[in-house]
Amino acid sequence: MTQSGFQPTLKEKTAVALAYLAYTGEELIGKFDKEGVEEEILTLVQETLPKLAVLCEAGEPDWKVVWGPAIYTFPLAAHQDNGMFVVQRISRPHEYTIAIRGTNGVAIMDWLREDLSVWRKVDWQLPAGVVASGNPKVSKATSTGVDALLNRMSPKEGLPGASMTIASFLTDVASSGRCELLFTGHSLAGCLAPTLALHFCQSQGLEDSWDPASNATVSTISFAGPSAGNSDFAAFSDAQLGPRCDRIFNTLDIVPAGWASATLKPLPHLYVSGGIKMGFVLKLFYRLLYLTLRNYRQISKGNPFTWEIQPEKDSYLAQAAVQHFDSYPNALGEPEILEVLRKKASPSV
Repeated sequence: MTQSGFQPTLKEKTAVALAYLAYTGEELIGKFDKEGVEEEILTLVQETLPKLAVLCEAGEPDWKVVWGPAIYTFPLAAHQDNGMFVVQRISRPHEYTIAIRGTNGVAIMDWLREDLSVWRKVDWQLPAGVVASGNPKVSKATSTGVDALLNRMSPKEGLPGASMTIASFLTDVASSGRCELLFTGHSLAGCLAPTLALHFCQSQGLEDSWDPASNATVSTISFAGPSAGNSDFAAFSDAQLGPRCDRIFNTLDIVPAGWASATLKPLPHLYVSGGIKMGFVLKLFYRLLYLTLRNYRQISKGNPFTWEIQPEKDSYLAQAAVQHFDSYPNALGEPEILEVLRKKASPSV
């Protein structure tokens, strides 16, 4: 149950289902035995679609994969670090959702390079002719993730959208006429999805851009995402996407509290109502973050809810984990997503 008046829409329910579906097959080894991994992920996704009622119409899947899945694994890493696919709505074929995978929990390089590389910021890349107030910057972690999604991933031969980058695929979609493009993801992808949406939104209508006629309506629904960059970046993103950016977060989730000082400050006492305290070692790491990170700000004011403390999770990290992962499908009224996806877990190949 939630402790707020959060009333999710059907679009938000659909988005959370697809955001979590993007985790499908993350446990498959992506580097040393990569052959067939994307094909197996596609099979798992296609088998799962009919099991999620929110993704069906009259008992049949209302979404089909039209690009991907595509994965990326950092050099010298074994496990997949990024995953993404695009689905098209069958009953309304002008609607597409770009589903981006969050952090792979067993991929160490993913944690280091796309989650925790936040002490350094880099300039946000603006298209020629577009200006922004101040100096928009994003964390090196966000920059690395966006680069992987844009430049290092394309489906293999035999998969939908084979050999096309996400940019070339969406260029083809937009050139065909009016369309709606929704970017979604959870956790790391809750940061990357709105950032990737901004990348495409900021160049619409420009000559030689991916969508010079502005045929596409670009929007994003994200879950549990940390902040991507500084206050100038957040202001620019808000100005570009406005109400088409729906950032959903649990107030008892530590991840969307990163990386602004104001939201980091309450974390040691977040679960005291349940008698749960932050441990000594974790508190040292927290103090390092709080004292050294500067000038981060979340995009949009967000769409918050509060999930109940889960009393059976009596350590800080255990409570943080369930608040971060289990709370979103439950709060949005789609708890079967967790059950179905956990049953679809596949052994590493």
